[in-house]
Amino acid sequence: MKIALIGPAYPYRGGIAHHTNMLYTYLRRHGHEVDVVTFTRQYPQFLYPGQSQEEVGDAGDVAEAIPSVRLIDSINPLTWWRAARHIRNGGYDLHVFRWWLPFFGFSFGTIARILRRSRPGSILVILDNLFPHEKRPGDTLLTNYFFRHCDRAICQSSTVLEQLAKTYPQIPRTMLPHPVYENFGVAIDRDEARRSLGVAAGKVILFFGFVRRYKGLDRLLEAMPEIIRRVPGVHLLVVGEFFEDREPYLTTIRDGGVGDHVTIHDAYVPNEEVAGWFSAADMLVLPYHNATNSGIVQIGYNFAVPAIVTNVGSLSEVVLDGETGFVLDEATPEAIAGAVERMYGEGTRERFAANIVRERRRYSWDAFVEGIEKFVRAG
Repeated sequence: MKIALIGPAYPYRGGIAHHTNMLYTYLRRHGHEVDVVTFTRQYPQFLYPGQSQEEVGDAGDVAEAIPSVRLIDSINPLTWWRAARHIRNGGYDLHVFRWWLPFFGFSFGTIARILRRSRPGSILVILDNLFPHEKRPGDTLLTNYFFRHCDRAICQSSTVLEQLAKTYPQIPRTMLPHPVYENFGVAIDRDEARRSLGVAAGKVILFFGFVRRYKGLDRLLEAMPEIIRRVPGVHLLVVGEFFEDREPYLTTIRDGGVGDHVTIHDAYVPNEEVAGWFSAADMLVLPYHNATNSGIVQIGYNFAVPAIVTNVGSLSEVVLDGETGFVLDEATPEAIAGAVERMYGEGTRERFAANIVRERRRYSWDAFVEGIEKFVRAG
């Protein structure tokens, strides 16, 4: 097939752009002709809380700095029509959009409407979320505008699949699990990783990714005094750019008296540095308030790092309780600390890591591409 991928991609940063890069790479490996159309401006700067929207390092070992055409300004309608004409003139069999935020409803919906007129049945959307984690006025209007122009949809969790079936039952849909992020390389020696990061602790837990309210860092910090009581000498690495005020988190650290046990790395991590942080960690702890799935867990799977997560969204489908990590029905300090303590039980982490190596075969990019091919052939 000749395929156009439309959405975030290199040089933009973040999990969805990485996903597009990997999808491009594997679609081409499966013999498809693929072009990527991305943004000239993804977000207006006043709406983006981070320091930069573009990559600050290499694209990664597997998904290289893929070629893309930068045409879409998210707030300039003239560029939407120009992009649609450019894509339409390419004569693609399939137009694949990425969906994660209603903000892009008008731009993507306009482009999809124009493409659909010239190529009926060609609009496929891959969803990370249907509804945003943080709701805003106008979300429903923007989402409806885009999805009225979609012909079929791929969801990456059963939670999103159920939401889509309830909200837009007329759209044919399937679920393909979110693949593992391979583009960050392979694990390195744990002691070497800790030395390079200046981490002297013998026991290290990791919270990774952009810091936003729904991700539950507040819960983890509130649990730290109890975690330290049960696992003396443990150290928490909080690694990722803060997308909100740091002060409430710092206050929790001070009030809990755990400052010597917490390191905050408030910055976006370039791709080539990701392996070091995950290799240094014994486990991920991600006590989300809400979620659909988590790309962070899939990075952890790449490095065979077990995770402690809350039972929200479809996290329990990926993190198998008692096999590849622990799933908490309650995220109290006692529950989080108890799971960390159990993870440090004799042989537990090693057993979970071995299980992850077996389990992650289900989340290969080849399987994801083959699922797309099958779904499209089925009409």
